[in-house]
Amino acid sequence: MRIDIWSDVSCPWCYITKRTFELALSASGRRDARVVLHPCQIDGEQPARPVPVLEWLAGKYGPERAARMDREVTAAGPRHGIAFRNATGLAANTLDAHRLLWWAGREHGWPAQSRLEELLFAARFVESADVSDHEVLLARVERAGLDRHRAARLLAGDEALAEVRAQVRAARELGITVVPRFVLAGGPVLEGPQEDPEVFLRALTGAGDTTTDPQGEPQ
Repeated sequence: MRIDIWSDVSCPWCYITKRTFELALSASGRRDARVVLHPCQIDGEQPARPVPVLEWLAGKYGPERAARMDREVTAAGPRHGIAFRNATGLAANTLDAHRLLWWAGREHGWPAQSRLEELLFAARFVESADVSDHEVLLARVERAGLDRHRAARLLAGDEALAEVRAQVRAARELGITVVPRFVLAGGPVLEGPQEDPEVFLRALTGAGDTTTDPQGEPQ
């Protein structure tokens, strides 16, 4: 079963939904899943420089909506073992993070890519780190058990730049405006925040209609 996922390191609901999905995948017992992670940059390549998360959200959505979005995701986090710290977090360009995820998937497969993505999410949302900073990225590469020196060479040049930008552009051309987005075996589509593993379990086992509509606030 091929599972296509569109996600962005800057999206807190992608972090939550990743954990929900992986719980369901483990519980499903499926050994034929082929996960393909696609980059999606919900803010394009902005901000050009890191800015405080709540300041960025307020500029994008207005102060009241930004505060509501922060409250919602902060309240949801503990249900999934995540302590969101948006008050001290930084909004940053995710292009280089996606380049590393592309490399990890291409050279090491989805399990390694998943480990790295988990660490990048934690850096962004729990550790209040700048995920556009190369030292931050390389530290997470090393923690994921991947080759730091190889990753440093990638970041020092243009490797994977054209590929990631082409995939981000392709997502826009497909009309993808909400992440996370999951497409299972070309069939069921799950879009937006998912907190209940049963939704994914039904899709993975073919039990009922699991197509979902976007929910929650994209960030």
